[in-house]
Amino acid sequence: MVFSFVLRFLAIFPTGLLYRLADIFSVFFRLLPNRTSRLILKNIRMCFPDLDPTEQKRLHHSTIKHFCYSIFELPAIWCWSADKILARITQIEVCDSFKHSNKARIIIAPHLGSWELLNLWLAQKADFLCLYKPVANTAIDKFLLISRSRNGARLLPINSAGFRQLSVGLREGKTAMILPDQRPRKDKVRFMSKFFGHDAPTTPMIHNLCRRVDCDVFIATVFRDRSQGDFHLRIKTLEHDKLATEQQQSLDYMNKEIEELIKLYPEQYQWGYSRFGLAEYRLAGL
Repeated sequence: MVFSFVLRFLAIFPTGLLYRLADIFSVFFRLLPNRTSRLILKNIRMCFPDLDPTEQKRLHHSTIKHFCYSIFELPAIWCWSADKILARITQIEVCDSFKHSNKARIIIAPHLGSWELLNLWLAQKADFLCLYKPVANTAIDKFLLISRSRNGARLLPINSAGFRQLSVGLREGKTAMILPDQRPRKDKVRFMSKFFGHDAPTTPMIHNLCRRVDCDVFIATVFRDRSQGDFHLRIKTLEHDKLATEQQQSLDYMNKEIEELIKLYPEQYQWGYSRFGLAEYRLAGL
């Protein structure tokens, strides 16, 4: 299969070289007209209105670079041995409550930094579940499932059966990683909650799980250090009661915590998708 052959070929090279290739690719990506680049700039202007145009443009360029890094690092994350790639996480900042938790755990993982690497790290620490979106190409889907689960993770499809298995797993004391910061499809349950000051369609999944399961909740990410070609992991505890309270307060609390984490490394967030509805972009004049 061409897909796996290309990935395995690129996996021969160290992450430093892969990032240098990404730097070159990012120049063409930025200069050639494309929807992702335009959407990144639109989201930056919407979420960081206090930055002057020069700073917004600088963040736009940096975000494109990290978008390219996130693609070019995948051969190493998917094809290296788990021990080899996890050794690239050279700084680990984990709250004590995570280390000593004896309950089921929900890990909120925004689309920030390298969530693919976070998946591998968490899988070695617990009986681990993670939702994923199946790929239409059967061969590619099989390759991704094997790569993502090689460290013991159990991947569950994003459908009603997968959600049921996730809920059952949490009741059994397992750990689950959920990425809740993308806009739910129109046919899915969603509610509005502020995100960087704007209404954003938000899934109530975390709220619903916290109301049903006595669990510990954390927010986590793996930041990328381009200069060294390594990664820094950060896990912070969240308040279960605030996530299990009235729905609107729960969604607002979750989005605020995600927002605060993004502000640490805004260039590493996945700004290249429509987080907001069309009406919200129009209200912002974009």
